[in-house]
Amino acid sequence: MKSYINAIVIFNKDGEKRFVDFQEGVNIITGDSKTGKSALVEIIDYCLCSSRCTIPKGKITDFGSIFCLIFIVNDRTLIIGRERWETGGKMYFSIEKNSIQAEDINIEYFDSRQKHNVKDVQYLIEKQLGMEVDNIETNEGQKPKKASLRNMVSYMFQHQNLMASKFALFYRFSDFYKRQDVIQQFPIFAGYIGQEYYTKTIQLNEYKKILRKLQKREKENASIDKKIREELIAIFKDYYALINVPFINNKSIVDLIKLSRNLPEIDLSKFSSKDIVDRYNTLSQEIENLRQRESELNLKINELKDANHVGYKYIETLNELRQKTSISEPLKDNYTCPLCGGNCQSINHLNNELIEASNWLDNEINFTNTYSNSFLEDIRKLENERLKVESLIKKVYGQMKNIERRYLNSDTFNKLQDKISFAKAKIKLYVDTISGEIIGNVNEEIIEITKKINELDGEIGVFNVESKIANAKKELEATMNKLAKTLDFEEEFKPVNLDIDIETFDVCHKKNNDKIYLSEMGSGANWVSCHIALFLSFLRLFTEQKENSPMPLLLFFDQPSQVYFPQGIKNSSEHENESSKQTDIEAVNNMYNTIFNEIKDIKKDTGILPQIIIVDHVDGEELEIKDLFREYTRRNWRKGETTEALI
Repeated sequence: MKSYINAIVIFNKDGEKRFVDFQEGVNIITGDSKTGKSALVEIIDYCLCSSRCTIPKGKITDFGSIFCLIFIVNDRTLIIGRERWETGGKMYFSIEKNSIQAEDINIEYFDSRQKHNVKDVQYLIEKQLGMEVDNIETNEGQKPKKASLRNMVSYMFQHQNLMASKFALFYRFSDFYKRQDVIQQFPIFAGYIGQEYYTKTIQLNEYKKILRKLQKREKENASIDKKIREELIAIFKDYYALINVPFINNKSIVDLIKLSRNLPEIDLSKFSSKDIVDRYNTLSQEIENLRQRESELNLKINELKDANHVGYKYIETLNELRQKTSISEPLKDNYTCPLCGGNCQSINHLNNELIEASNWLDNEINFTNTYSNSFLEDIRKLENERLKVESLIKKVYGQMKNIERRYLNSDTFNKLQDKISFAKAKIKLYVDTISGEIIGNVNEEIIEITKKINELDGEIGVFNVESKIANAKKELEATMNKLAKTLDFEEEFKPVNLDIDIETFDVCHKKNNDKIYLSEMGSGANWVSCHIALFLSFLRLFTEQKENSPMPLLLFFDQPSQVYFPQGIKNSSEHENESSKQTDIEAVNNMYNTIFNEIKDIKKDTGILPQIIIVDHVDGEELEIKDLFREYTRRNWRKGETTEALI
């Protein structure tokens, strides 16, 4: 997926604006201290729906009334605006089909636009990125938690105080729950899984919970004492003797319990009390209603499954049609006759109709996508409700059979009926003693639920998540160690052998079966090199997923050269040893050359050019690659330059 920031724009209340425009690929903002370089990442973060404002207080916040991002996603231009924090921080969001540059937009653009809550705009951005995962909890009953744009930014931003940190690699990992969410949602950001995977996982865990309960009941049944079984057989023989039916005594405890619910008896159903008849009729009506509800649920589930299938086919058809219409899009707004110079009304009319049809197609695709994604979750909920209804049917049916066995009587056979009732009561007493409750045929239920579990396991296995994550680890490590060869590591860590724990995102250097973690490495050169290698590796990984990954292909480095030249090369100490200074210049040159080459190689390997924004004191003039550095420089904020600062 092509995605990059086209511009950052700041408006004051009078409509004046300041902006920084960017391109795909490498973008460098260089300048002196206190010129607003580091504020750029905070403005981007604020416009990407941060729950707080960390834009530095001072000139920028005094000037800014609306902060705006022009954000490109494939062929769409997203205009994301946000009011200053002090006035509520409400947001604006719109989608433009035509390209809009920073020079073209003014504050009046927002006058006719509706203000939104931050969460609403966050949802709209996530939708445009193709990330519509509404529930990643794997257990039914837990509060739904969705994959979040706010967890994406940890892969995108390396702030100044983080860029060369030995204690932290990722933005906001000091928050335990934030860290947990960012790592947990990595397979979603990498495009390995979506909502279908989590819906199936929720259902699988629900089935496993049911299976554990059934297995517990089965174990309890199997532990019943042999002596009680013998006593049960004795009272069953008494009952069968009363009704003059032979009894086969090779039955298990479970079989006897099942038999106790369906004992053969003399037909006394013609004679019964009014209360029992009423109760029996009530239960009969209840089971009829439940069966009706079961039929309705089956119908709804089948309809939703059919609708989901039709929806996907419909979206495919619309996309094919959209591709055809995009080829036929008009090249200009009005056509004139080459002979007389007059307007060609019929062609212009067709032109307008084609534009309207294209807009309708886009809206229809977005609308259909939204509803198709919600069908899977609705189907799962309906199937759970159907399981509960089926359970109630079994329960009510058991109560009906109990009434039939215990309370129907005949005046003609009063004495015999008394004996039969006593024998039944005795059987019931023993059954209650054994089980403590009515026990069903759990073996059949276990077989049925196990079959469902195996089917879901197979469907989930198709996603092959563990294998994909393992391959991601290998790919990240291979890229990190390739990049490390041209970055500045101390000799004791060469050859560099970086390793990432894919479950914790901790990075270490492996040496002689020993793990040396980032916090245990000396020298800022090692730290900043680890950060650069790791995050360029993530950028490559996400880019390689192309349309499967919803991750914005954006990386922001804030002052990567600070460990060598905190104030820039020209402002370095006059007392610094010239040889040492030259060594540091060479290290910075290699650092930038590594970044430039990797971005170029990603484009070559994937066909997609990701974006990296670097703000730094270094202006590149002392570097061997100064020509490339100058080519990628978008702003130079220094005294004497055309623009000396952001504000």
